[in-house]
Amino acid sequence: MLTNDPTYKIIGADGKEYGPVALSELQKWVVEGRITGATQVSRSDQQGWSTAASIPELGVSDSTGPAPVAAPKAADAVLEKQLKSGGSWFYWIAGLSLVNSALALSGSATRFILGLGISQIFDRLAQGMGSGAGLAVAVVLDLLAAAALVLFGAFANKRHTWSFVVGMGLYALDGLIYLIAQKWLGIGFHAFVLFCLFRGFKACRALNAVS
Repeated sequence: MLTNDPTYKIIGADGKEYGPVALSELQKWVVEGRITGATQVSRSDQQGWSTAASIPELGVSDSTGPAPVAAPKAADAVLEKQLKSGGSWFYWIAGLSLVNSALALSGSATRFILGLGISQIFDRLAQGMGSGAGLAVAVVLDLLAAAALVLFGAFANKRHTWSFVVGMGLYALDGLIYLIAQKWLGIGFHAFVLFCLFRGFKACRALNAVS
């Protein structure tokens, strides 16, 4: 049902503009302490800005103090959890890739499916060379690949969306190795991890939009 009720916008203590929202939402902000009498408010059916104290329906007493910073919302806590969960996959991939490399270079046939395909290629090349130099090169390349993933995880947890984007792109390319080798289980796990990373990316972008 259409309504002609006015909407409201405010200028918060951080100097940013919030809204437009309905009166009921604005009254919640008053209860939460996000609005004081000195907070600048704009009504959609009026021109310019006024103090919250001058708008009767808000019931805010006159005050010259700044509006306090709003407490974190429950929704933000959920998004933060999704971000951490998504970013943690970079650490898991890095750790299991190093374990796979250690197993491969020691002659074991055991592997974890979540590891990087490119690390397995490095290890096989080293085994094919059959020399100490080849082994050293493989170890260095494996460590560099793992270090890159750890960096992606660290930046992801600091809400850098680019780390999710670049990390997902590189992990998708790594999945092509399993596709070429027709290792379907590996492809399935890559797809699952990419989904988890994408959820973390969405949460990161949402948190950055409201912060």
